[in-house]
Amino acid sequence: MIRIMKASVGSGKTYNLAKTYLELLLKNKDPFAYRHILAVTFTNKATEEMKERIVKELYLLARYGSVGIEKSKFMSLLVNDLNRNEQEIKEMAQQALKTLLNDFSEFNVSTIDSFFQNVLRSFAYEVDIIDRFGLELDDDYVLGAAVQAIPQGISSNPGILDIIKNYTM
Repeated sequence: MIRIMKASVGSGKTYNLAKTYLELLLKNKDPFAYRHILAVTFTNKATEEMKERIVKELYLLARYGSVGIEKSKFMSLLVNDLNRNEQEIKEMAQQALKTLLNDFSEFNVSTIDSFFQNVLRSFAYEVDIIDRFGLELDDDYVLGAAVQAIPQGISSNPGILDIIKNYTM
């Protein structure tokens, strides 16, 4: 399932993404459900805000009803959306928080850039070009390097030289 949220600055994206993440996490019976949820944002700052919000709200949900602990903004929403009572949500949040914190490296909230870099790294590994793989984001540099590589490619491959000669004629 893919959910895309498009909204302007200050419209509550982090709130809605955290709510959606918590719904996906808590409705699943698998205590490792967070390993199968990927949240992608635009900036490193948004990524950190979202991770903090999810962990904080899980903590508040897990400590629901404890003296001196503020009430989670998401409790009533989760009770309605998941068709559970507050005690069930609390117990589910306790389990989810415990597992997530003990396996934090699998908590996947990242920027779009790092997501695509991971995809490219995985692809490079699968096709066995991991040693020759690099990612360059500077368009001018890549274009310049490609133009400089053309003469080398032509001279090392006589077939390409023939194609260029025939095309020119």
